[in-house]
Amino acid sequence: MADGVFVTELVTPEEKLLETRARAVVLRSSDGDLTVLDGHTPLITDIVPGEVRVDPEEGEPLRFAVHGGFLHVGPTGTEDGTAGGTLVTVLAGVAEPADRIDVARAERARDAASARVEELRTGRAGQAGGAPEAGEHPVTPEDLELAQAEDALRRAEVRLAVAGVPAG
Repeated sequence: MADGVFVTELVTPEEKLLETRARAVVLRSSDGDLTVLDGHTPLITDIVPGEVRVDPEEGEPLRFAVHGGFLHVGPTGTEDGTAGGTLVTVLAGVAEPADRIDVARAERARDAASARVEELRTGRAGQAGGAPEAGEHPVTPEDLELAQAEDALRRAEVRLAVAGVPAG
């Protein structure tokens, strides 16, 4: 029977950032916001860049900037092979605890990415014919560069939001 507490792990390729007993895990997938509680239905889903909040059994919520990944919710195993409680695993290529985010560096990255996005968008607006309709032309190197700059801007904004820095 669910007791309201379950095992939660947050893992990156470099390290296991977290292994704790939690009361809730809150994040966003491509399907929308998701809160996982003990006894949750088994699930595998994606995680979109944003905050992952873990509410531990005791203490303050733990906040992480996660730049995409996957969530697995399933049963824990016991020594006799039967299902135990709930196990939540967050697998992320890049994740940072809020208290490890270098705010000054993230602000510089946001400013640089914002300037680059603006520069690229302004350059496109000045091209003859304006912005093309979807499917009108193949992807260009400029399109890819703009997408990369927008991704860099989103990563910096996620870091700053998780670190508690107001938007703007």
